Amino acid sequence: MRNRIEIGGIIGLAGSLMGTGGGLIAADTAALGGWDRPTLTGDLFGQGPALRERGVSLRGSLTHFLQGLAEGEDRREWDLGGKLDGFLDLDGAKLGGWSGLSIHSHAELNYGEALNAPGGTFLPTNVGMAFPGSASASGDLALFLSQQLPGGVRVMAGKINTVDLYSAGREFSGGRGVERFHHLEFAAPASGITPSMILGGVVSVAADPAKFTLMVYDPDSKIGQTGFDRPFEKGTSLNGSVELGGSLLGRKSRHIFSAAYSTQDGVDFDDIPDLVLPRSTPPGNRDNRWYLSYALEQTLWRDESMPGKAIGVFGQAAISDGNPNPIGWSALLGVGGTGMIPGRDRDRLGLGVFCLGFSESLKEGLDSVGIPIRNEVGIEAFYNLAVTPWLYMTGDVQLIRPPQTGSDTAVIAGVRAQVVF
Repeated sequence: MRNRIEIGGIIGLAGSLMGTGGGLIAADTAALGGWDRPTLTGDLFGQGPALRERGVSLRGSLTHFLQGLAEGEDRREWDLGGKLDGFLDLDGAKLGGWSGLSIHSHAELNYGEALNAPGGTFLPTNVGMAFPGSASASGDLALFLSQQLPGGVRVMAGKINTVDLYSAGREFSGGRGVERFHHLEFAAPASGITPSMILGGVVSVAADPAKFTLMVYDPDSKIGQTGFDRPFEKGTSLNGSVELGGSLLGRKSRHIFSAAYSTQDGVDFDDIPDLVLPRSTPPGNRDNRWYLSYALEQTLWRDESMPGKAIGVFGQAAISDGNPNPIGWSALLGVGGTGMIPGRDRDRLGLGVFCLGFSESLKEGLDSVGIPIRNEVGIEAFYNLAVTPWLYMTGDVQLIRPPQTGSDTAVIAGVRAQVVF
């Protein structure tokens, strides 16, 4: 169930898709000392620039997690697991003369154990290990085509990782669970309508001062699937967004208005008693679902001599139909940044708070069968220490009030180590 939590607010699809958070790669990295290289291998042992000149870009990372429930219901030992990420991008113009065409892939392999429902919490507390899964060794591959057209138009089609898409458009949140926040709401907020892996197409149009994006995709999660086995059998989903740039007190701001609609059916929460109590008629389905959100990012400070050093605030507010969507509304607010401590130009830190409001129909239905629930509320803080340009160590703590009425607050602590190849 955990790898089917659905993602909201998908934006930032063009131009920033290739970011990894590891810093810019210099052409002479192989000549740098081992501790000074931007990547462990020195940009593929010095072969990276030549490969990119020929249209081939390779990068990857290995992230290891140790996370445990320090306080809360059903305390247990800490879990240890990891995630291997590999990215391959092909430039059609350099490889075969097809201008504007590119092929993107992201292979990921999870291993070990993950703490993703501790103390009765509902949302994943470790996105990196939640997708594609952590019950055992779990792997998946996103693969899609991208075509840049005149007039600022970009078209993408294939099997697409929506957690990647969300992170590509964020500077102070996001991070895929391996670079910034651990928790789902700060890495890629849940919507109940967009899975973490989709089969579909995306069209984006960059038209100053706005950017328009439209996604059309199969509503069923494609984790662990090719995506072509009975596609769109359960309906069709649409996700449109408008991104507006702006400035406040001379600092950059971004405002994203998103709307999603799906023809996918779901259980009618008004009929929940029929799922538990013996009745003569089966529970019914509720047709369609929708989701609206507004998100912002506001830069508060930026080092003009090193633009990557910045601090800013981010937030999002969203509502949905509430039936069959289990999420009625949600809100989050946070602050994040890079290089805020003198002499620590690559260190990242963040602090955020969220509230997930469950559907009133869901609450009433569960209450009628003796399972009262409340909204899930949480806070997360992390500090990401750049030991070297290619080695990051992170300390993370989360305090979450689970949805079960009467449950103790869960205190989840963790450490993370990432090596950028």
